[in-house]
Amino acid sequence: MRSDHRAPLVRRRIFSPLLFSVTFHCPELARSIAPGQFVMLDLPGRIRPYLRRAYSVADADPGRGEVELLVRAIGPGTAALGELPIGSETRLLGPLGNRFSLEALAAGDRVAVVAGGIGAAPFPLLFKALERAGIAADFYLGARNAADLALAARFEGIVPGKTVLATEDGSLGERGFITDVFSRAASGAGYARLYACGPMPMFVALARAASSLALSSEFSTEAAMGCGFGVCLGCVIPAVEKPFIVSCTEGPILQPEKIAWEKL
Repeated sequence: MRSDHRAPLVRRRIFSPLLFSVTFHCPELARSIAPGQFVMLDLPGRIRPYLRRAYSVADADPGRGEVELLVRAIGPGTAALGELPIGSETRLLGPLGNRFSLEALAAGDRVAVVAGGIGAAPFPLLFKALERAGIAADFYLGARNAADLALAARFEGIVPGKTVLATEDGSLGERGFITDVFSRAASGAGYARLYACGPMPMFVALARAASSLALSSEFSTEAAMGCGFGVCLGCVIPAVEKPFIVSCTEGPILQPEKIAWEKL
């Protein structure tokens, strides 16, 4: 059940000057969060950001009562998280949204997980769930350059399959877009499902690839959210079967065939 949790900051891990993780002590949320769900974070006492910000939950440890977020510093809210002293109290509203599904998958299946940059944020928790279910997963992580791939360190030892890296400038891993790298590899890989998170242009390319492969897919969509629970309607996405989808309540995990890509 959705609640507003007091959550002191207990740990920060730095991957690069702009990429880091923050871990909070939040036992109830750690027990209830599912892969793909998100929280709305508030930093009490700060004027900016004016509203809470949405963050995918990267990982949760029910035994320690901890919840982790992966962050890229891009504005006042994320910068404030990078400067927040250990022990400072935040508030996390969650769990919010739907979850990645393992329905129709079975032990021994193999899936693909594709991420663009900070789009890797929701996947540590998903990898845990896949491994528990006996499902192998290949991780395709792409970014503009090697510095933007610093988050790859967070996934060392937790991917139940192979990890493939790509950069647009060729400074790390394969050269090119991760969508092209995935498309070449997927044609003979026999994947049972595709999970993805990243910017909308990446999703457009992945939706085409998934359609050509007849591959069941779930995308963790990104949209600007003011409330996180369907009141403000700031996160709507154009839909095929109706005017729009409310991402925070009907998503953020959506099947690509439900999205009207040509209207984005």
